Amino acid sequence: MTYYVHDLNPMAISLGWFILPWYWLAYICGFFSVYFGFFSLKKKGDVTFGHKFIHSFLSRGFLILILGGRVGYILFYNLSYYLNHPAKIFALWEGGMSFHGAIIGIGLYALICSRKEGVSLFKLTDPICLFAPLGIFFGRMANFMNGELAGRATDVSWAVIFPKFYDNIPRHPSQIYEALLEGLLIFLVMQIFVRNKLSRVGFSSGIFLVLYGIGRFFVEFFRNPDPQIGLFFELLTLGQFLCLAMIIIGLIIIANSLKKTTPVERQPL
Repeated sequence: MTYYVHDLNPMAISLGWFILPWYWLAYICGFFSVYFGFFSLKKKGDVTFGHKFIHSFLSRGFLILILGGRVGYILFYNLSYYLNHPAKIFALWEGGMSFHGAIIGIGLYALICSRKEGVSLFKLTDPICLFAPLGIFFGRMANFMNGELAGRATDVSWAVIFPKFYDNIPRHPSQIYEALLEGLLIFLVMQIFVRNKLSRVGFSSGIFLVLYGIGRFFVEFFRNPDPQIGLFFELLTLGQFLCLAMIIIGLIIIANSLKKTTPVERQPL
């Protein structure tokens, strides 16, 4: 059987001195998906934060997201390597980002902002969770364009050979699986079934955590495990354990959201 051999250009734009990798274009598209999505909710009256606050919160949050993703990858997946090669910590163009680290980073940042402004944490995270799956979609498609984070060896007809980072063995295009399942599908579910429930504080955040956790847990069975970590019990990856934690936390948040009504809070101007 003839398989597609991945030879895509990792650069989305290359015009003279101006070079823009797919990786960074995905971050930009993901940011503006959340940014304009948040403002669309304000326009409809679903959120009451001021324009200045939203702009500041999301702009700084974007930087925190990148920082959290990088720190999470270093701590969760490859600490020994970066201790021996500290200069590589800043080589973001080489990849090496953790979604779970990004979630922790943005969660802590939102918690600090919520305490400062006197609002519920979920008043900040619920709107983000409605549009974050689009960012995930763009990010996973960028992973495919780069030929990184490929899946396990397989003989399915749609398998892809990734010679740049792996070998000449056909593999699952798990990046596309993740883009469709963790990104596009969750985005549609959030828009169709969850968007009209913003008044139930925390519900959107909990649903997002549960859906992403389930989707990522499933795809991890097709994704190639990190070689420096491998499998636990010859079955589960580190990512799957982190996803289980996300699912549990999400279910707790949903349960609390369903059983109580949040009192009216002061909103920042």
